Amino acid sequence: MTIFRRQLIVVLAIALPVAGCGVGGPAHGPPDARAAAVVDMGFESFTPATVTVKAGQAVEWRNTSPITHSVSFDSKAAAKAGDAALPPAVQPFASGDIAAGEVYLHTFDRPGTYRYFCTHHESGGMLGTVVVQ
Repeated sequence: MTIFRRQLIVVLAIALPVAGCGVGGPAHGPPDARAAAVVDMGFESFTPATVTVKAGQAVEWRNTSPITHSVSFDSKAAAKAGDAALPPAVQPFASGDIAAGEVYLHTFDRPGTYRYFCTHHESGGMLGTVVVQ
């Protein structure tokens, strides 16, 4: 086997598994037209950490990292009190797993402050806030 072939095999062995790790998908395209705010999910961060929208508007979370994330507004699922909080009379909700390259869109109907976290990276400080006016 020539050196070129060995190098090509090594490059393909590395590149092909990485190709499906979030470098494509809806998170890398334009935001959903319904989104009034967009939050990018990095390795252990939501950027921006706080967004403000009006009641009836949606927020889109975009997993542009190569790892799975989530968005949870469920205080019972939080490891630390205060990492999730909802306005009165709002039921807890969560995205479930958001794979690399995928998005989650949620419409906020009631005004108030919504604190949330990533179930996979809460201990790393992956926390965010949505203020609904």
